[in-house]
Amino acid sequence: MPGKDDSELSDATRRAVLKGTAGALGVGAMGTASAHDWGSTSTTQSGDSNRNPSTVGEHERASYVGYHSLGGKGPSSGPGGQPGNSHEGGVTEIRSHGDFAYVGLFSSRGSSGGRGMAVVDISAYNNAESREDLETAEMSVVSFLRNNNTATAFMDLKLSDDGNYVFVGTQPITALFSEATKSPKVNLADSSTSGPNTGGVLAVDVSDPYSPTLVDAEETFSTGIHNLFHHRIDGQDYVFACKDIESDNTAGVYVFRFDRSLGQLTLVNRWTATGGNNAAGEFTPTGGMDFYCHDVEVQDDPVTGRPTVYVAYWNAGVRVLDATDPTAMEEIGHFPMRQGHFTTPAPDLVDGKRVLIASHEEPSSDTDGSTSGEAVDGKTNPNSTGTVFLVDADGIYDHANEDGPDDPAEVTTLSELDNWTWQNAANVPGKDDIEFANFELSPHNSDVGKHPRVDGNGDVVTDSRGNVQYDFWVHQAHYHGGIRYLKLKPEKGYALEEEGFSRPQQEGVPDSSKMQGLSGVTPNIWGCVESNGVTFAADINQGVHAVIHDDIPLAGADPIVGTSREMDGSAFRIGDTNQVDLSLAFADDNVLVRDRLPDGWSLEGGDGTEVRVGEDTFVEFGSGSADDSFSEGDSFRYFAAAGGSGPGSFGPVHVSADGGESWTTVEDSTASVYTVGAGGLTLGAAAGAAGALAHQRDRLGDRVRDLLGDD
Repeated sequence: MPGKDDSELSDATRRAVLKGTAGALGVGAMGTASAHDWGSTSTTQSGDSNRNPSTVGEHERASYVGYHSLGGKGPSSGPGGQPGNSHEGGVTEIRSHGDFAYVGLFSSRGSSGGRGMAVVDISAYNNAESREDLETAEMSVVSFLRNNNTATAFMDLKLSDDGNYVFVGTQPITALFSEATKSPKVNLADSSTSGPNTGGVLAVDVSDPYSPTLVDAEETFSTGIHNLFHHRIDGQDYVFACKDIESDNTAGVYVFRFDRSLGQLTLVNRWTATGGNNAAGEFTPTGGMDFYCHDVEVQDDPVTGRPTVYVAYWNAGVRVLDATDPTAMEEIGHFPMRQGHFTTPAPDLVDGKRVLIASHEEPSSDTDGSTSGEAVDGKTNPNSTGTVFLVDADGIYDHANEDGPDDPAEVTTLSELDNWTWQNAANVPGKDDIEFANFELSPHNSDVGKHPRVDGNGDVVTDSRGNVQYDFWVHQAHYHGGIRYLKLKPEKGYALEEEGFSRPQQEGVPDSSKMQGLSGVTPNIWGCVESNGVTFAADINQGVHAVIHDDIPLAGADPIVGTSREMDGSAFRIGDTNQVDLSLAFADDNVLVRDRLPDGWSLEGGDGTEVRVGEDTFVEFGSGSADDSFSEGDSFRYFAAAGGSGPGSFGPVHVSADGGESWTTVEDSTASVYTVGAGGLTLGAAAGAAGALAHQRDRLGDRVRDLLGDD
């Protein structure tokens, strides 16, 4: 379990890996069920009252609006959607894109044999315009993807920006179900050739959700890939993958380039907290739980537009990386914490501030995963059900590459704004500890949603100019704690407060469908995502739940849009003009479009209108009328004048499907530039400017030489 010595991790067999890297599983190691296990009905229990639904309630300020057991194809109301016909095996991560959700399956056996992923149609919820619509909405499973390596579990999955690909992280840990002796023969004919004890990264084509197809697999990672994330950078697809605990000098963040035309993953880098980049093959080993590379998410930064990687690195804290060049990433931020299990940035600035969410994972009430039960120095809220942090991430780019390629970015230490813990000894009268085991009362994965603010009558709040006001909510999966709704409150100094929960229970789920090797409790929520204001939760032991919060309105799913960009160049003198050509590569709806200008730049002509939004300047296209919005294939051209020396970024592009009331950021829609002073620079300084944009060094260096007249 977390805290074991490296000597206990040397055996390469699956069972030893399980015992030695329990934390790396995200759900725990082989073991008995909780001492306070629930029965199949989950309505009564012995033991602590903090886990009894009759005491804490099943729903508060939230309503249950749907369920699918993943037992088979078809709608929730059909045989395959009923709790008595549940998927036989554990359920893991859930992610959604447009009208489909994708659900990882930890294991499968019996009538569920051979499954690795379920594809779920959630269109009825996305199309819902009222609570009444939700009363008749149903989820429907449209397909399953086969798991071709029956010794591995589908631990994590993420989607490409256009929704055409799912990338899966797998690990050889199905021994929780003793699947080595129960794997269905249907899988053996096309089983992976990389061995029974290896996991890795899978690329799956889901352009037809009814027929998902495996296109490539990199499966030579011993204990496997626990979490991963897709992001497009400069028109290229990249997958960032976490190789778990350091037991054999192979842990870290692995970066793959994915070629869509070839359907091929290619490893291009590995980054660790101690050794930096590993593109050339050099590597500094690390050891133990202090360097357990657990989770990763990537975002085009809402301030600079640069691709920014957030890594939960267990006791090494949260690490923030500038991935402008994915083969030479630079660390720019660090949030010190213990048990850094999951992290995700807010999708936009919160009242002008860049923030992120980071959370513990608690295997049991013996703090920090130790067996002694003693509090650990630096641990926030020991003897508790684990903590979710709200973190101030401003400043991460304040000192990034100020003086060129030979000046490493300064690592900004991030600070805590607030934290939330469901239960600890300090806030439970008469208790010295919170007793639980097998991760049952721990936070797990979450989704930060940006939702229109509503008043007491349920009406959307606008400002004096008619602009919709927004709130940020954390849809927090909390294993046996269910779904917890945490609201970010900048008006209270950036507080993080719980305002409702749901602990959904389904009668009749067979014990054989539950993950008895760890815990058969219900609920047992692994992950949450939101779409159209509805929370979709993957329950390890039950299936998929749909829940709506009283204060989160149905607001329409984000439009699915991709853009392409062409420009004159990447380096300019102050006063130079850059021609920018934008086009909508794909779009599922008619949208308004706006492109963010670099700081100090201004619109000089062409299409669009210059507008100010807070501290940002945009070129906006379209007026919001039905005749003045845009669709796939439409293009725009404008000219911008350079101003403000130093590095900057065009983009990200924003789109709106509701006439400008709400805007969505388009991923992979930025382009980096560098502006030199009107007086020019020496060639040495020009080389430094080029270094500020590492991924464009050669091209940018030539451009700067042309500008300065240097040979």
